[in-house]
Amino acid sequence: MEEMREDMVEAFCVDCRQRMQCVADIVQTGMPLSRTQLDQLHQEFDTLFGGARAVHLPEMERFLRSMAIYARYLRNRLRDGQTIDQSCWQDLRAGIAVLRRCGDEMCLEACNDDRDAKLLAIESRINKGDAR
Repeated sequence: MEEMREDMVEAFCVDCRQRMQCVADIVQTGMPLSRTQLDQLHQEFDTLFGGARAVHLPEMERFLRSMAIYARYLRNRLRDGQTIDQSCWQDLRAGIAVLRRCGDEMCLEACNDDRDAKLLAIESRINKGDAR
């Protein structure tokens, strides 16, 4: 049973690396992003969230869900004509940078501190509505 879980986590990590390359391609144009690009980011993060849930990685699941919510949050603010402060884009980039390092099982634990710090910043912005 443990071997099967290890295989599933390994498959998740492969998918994570591939999807994070897609994310890197989306953000290579720089910030700010368009609503379409934020929708694409939301989809990539949401798909990885489902994968993390399937292989029972609750910390990654929470982080990826928050990243998906944050991408959608920023998109909705743009749709509503609200401005988004540069620090909000920096938080998005920082979360992506953490995920880009989380491409294998060993790194799933190694980046916990960075991931937790970015998670708190992102969740705080969403909860306060602070994306000005």
